[in-house]
Amino acid sequence: MLKIVLTRLAAMIAVLFAVTVLVFSLGSLIPGDLTSVIVGQEGATKEQFEEVRRNLGLDQPLPVQYVRWLGNALHGELGTSPITGRRVSTDLAQQIPVSIELAMLCLVVSTLIGLPAGIVAAVHANKRLDVGIRSLLLVAFSVPIFVIGILILLVGSRVAPDLFRMSFTPWSQDPVMHLRSMAMPLLTITFPITAMTMQMTRSAMLEVLSDPFIVTARSLGVRLPRIHYLHALRNALPPIITFIGFQFGVMLGGLIVVEQIFSLPGLGRGMLEAIATRDYPMVTATTLVFAIAFVVINAVIDLLYPLLDPRQRAR
Repeated sequence: MLKIVLTRLAAMIAVLFAVTVLVFSLGSLIPGDLTSVIVGQEGATKEQFEEVRRNLGLDQPLPVQYVRWLGNALHGELGTSPITGRRVSTDLAQQIPVSIELAMLCLVVSTLIGLPAGIVAAVHANKRLDVGIRSLLLVAFSVPIFVIGILILLVGSRVAPDLFRMSFTPWSQDPVMHLRSMAMPLLTITFPITAMTMQMTRSAMLEVLSDPFIVTARSLGVRLPRIHYLHALRNALPPIITFIGFQFGVMLGGLIVVEQIFSLPGLGRGMLEAIATRDYPMVTATTLVFAIAFVVINAVIDLLYPLLDPRQRAR
């Protein structure tokens, strides 16, 4: 088990290093650079450009710039935004908790609904209950997120005005108002994720329910709820856990629409504003956060596999 953990950690470190190289390279390939944002495009002389580039270290070779950037990033120094004048790490420290909270709440709610629904659909495969569950959730999945968000805004402002909050309230200021400001964004993103979780659970359960050990358990008289919710579900969990972890990473980078509609100060909205204002340090740092989140989540899932599937411990 220790060997598996060390191997996964070494692989994660190698991938993180590759991610930093890729993120820095993409940032350097963006048309223009930080100099054009600071100095401006009109009325600036060549000498001004060269002076700013020299002060920022942009006149150095790319490998030298990368080593300096990586060293600063490891110390939590991701630069200063030329647009806001604030440290990028300070803005990220405010945005990351909002996006993580929304993503975590969505995963919890969608799993609590989608997992049982997928099990029931698999147990009653191709029957009326299965068709009804799949039809209801797949209809929700087929509607674009921005349409769901706008509909929830329209309906919520009339039916539940107490939950209708265009401004975000931090938890530290008022916990009740904070939960209200998160309720509608949570509903918006939960519908499609629940449908995908249900479909993934159903597919995994159907595959396991056809295995020989399930047939043997039934012939030995084991109660069906124990077969479905213990033996079958335990063997179907690895792909489900992989999917849930993947969705968490996707949501961190895919909450742009929801955060923009409901004015949430999260990573997605911050990324959109940084792109619109050509805030290169913020764009690079946010991209790095998204990439690291994917790598770390996948590494955690890999470490969970031996716990979920004992057969992998002997490899």
